Amino acid sequence: MSCLGKLNRREELISRTLEIDEELYNKLEFLSGERYDASISKLINLSVEELIKTENINVYKRKNNSYVSRSVLLRKSVFDGLYELKNKFRIPIYLLVNIAIRNVLIEEELL
Repeated sequence: MSCLGKLNRREELISRTLEIDEELYNKLEFLSGERYDASISKLINLSVEELIKTENINVYKRKNNSYVSRSVLLRKSVFDGLYELKNKFRIPIYLLVNIAIRNVLIEEELL
């Protein structure tokens, strides 16, 4: 397999407005601007893909009650996977996305 195999195949993108914990979103902005060559939407897609794979769903207590509404482009496979997790665990989509982001930020040692 060539090195291009590391890239995601092109697929349909679905625009959704999500409520994202402000602290988590600020850390995504840092990762997107300073550490990785990826948009915030791409970072969110990768975070959710990992959550779908691992099902590492740990509901957490937030330090603040501040959410920001952001428009995000989700890959169709990620969007479908979110709905499967929502049905399986009975957790709203926006919370699943926040959990996914938080898990990745913990791995990146930013939380």
